[in-house]
Amino acid sequence: MLPKNGGKAAGKSSENTLKPITLICCGCVESAMKAACLFGEGDLRLIEKDVPKISEDEVLIKVGACGVCGTDLHFYKGEWKVNPPIVLGHEFSGTVIQTGSRVNTVRTGDRVVAEPNILCGKCKYCRMSERNFFCENIQAIGVTVDGAFAEYVKAPERNVYRVPSGMTLEEAALIEPLACVIRGLDNVKIPVASNVAIVGAGPIGLLMIQMVKHYGAASIIALDLVEERLRLAEELGATRVVNIGKEDPEKAVLEATEGVGADVSIECVGSSSAVEEAFRLTRRGGRLLIFGVAPENDVWHVKPFEIYDKEISIFASYRSPYTFQRAVNIASSGRLRLKPLITHIHGLDEIVEVFNGLASRRKRAIKVLIKP
Repeated sequence: MLPKNGGKAAGKSSENTLKPITLICCGCVESAMKAACLFGEGDLRLIEKDVPKISEDEVLIKVGACGVCGTDLHFYKGEWKVNPPIVLGHEFSGTVIQTGSRVNTVRTGDRVVAEPNILCGKCKYCRMSERNFFCENIQAIGVTVDGAFAEYVKAPERNVYRVPSGMTLEEAALIEPLACVIRGLDNVKIPVASNVAIVGAGPIGLLMIQMVKHYGAASIIALDLVEERLRLAEELGATRVVNIGKEDPEKAVLEATEGVGADVSIECVGSSSAVEEAFRLTRRGGRLLIFGVAPENDVWHVKPFEIYDKEISIFASYRSPYTFQRAVNIASSGRLRLKPLITHIHGLDEIVEVFNGLASRRKRAIKVLIKP
């Protein structure tokens, strides 16, 4: 029996009800699969779809785990535009079960992750020397093409990366957000022995804490409202944690930085208020990385004089261009702890309830994974 979906009329048409699954290709690939499909704002349904058919340069992946990202929730809540119906899910790992005729870098049985952003390779941006994901014809798994909140997902061979046997598929599902973190840190650059303030100790903030530690930060100040997240932040390398519901964040950061403020502040929440807080925490001449992805219509009100007066350098970060292999390398090096970030694992049959809970903030979690 399918879970309820907040009053939406799921399963009333034949295309949205689960039917018996048949097997083809000597029993190794199913012809139909379960998938969680977004039909509109707040309308997520568990349906049956055909297993994706691959082209000669694509691979078919049996999904091992897929993380719920803030982007997925933005789509679900109608805060970002997406063209439904679409199967969400872009933070995924799995096992290759079928390869196209021209694929030669991975083979059946390989454990893999995939960069979700698919570039055309032909537009002006793709032909520029700078490495970017500003492709004029960009497609993205789980955003413009069906994603991995399903039993199977396909990806171009060039987007697929093998993961080592020592890493679980659950941990490997965090490689996509880690690749995004690396891109952000490439942009802002962390000076050795610097003081870094990280606003938000969710999955991204906790990855940032571990990464800036390896970049050589002398002190790492983590700020959040949730005590459980702050305790984990301290365990993972934060030298000072601040509950902004109980302490004055600016005072705390000044005390930790000899009265000047953070050399680098990193916003990991995705809201204008968090950006404003990170800006206030940054010292004169410092750097601010706006990493969190706010709702499209959110507005940051800033006084130009304050930027001038503090001479702050402001950086942004867009997706994960050419950082996936580096993310695989650091994740498999043993120098990062990914498992503690995974607080909840649910089956695909529970996904509607999971999204309802996360969107309404009834569900307290750090990283939630869906396992088909």
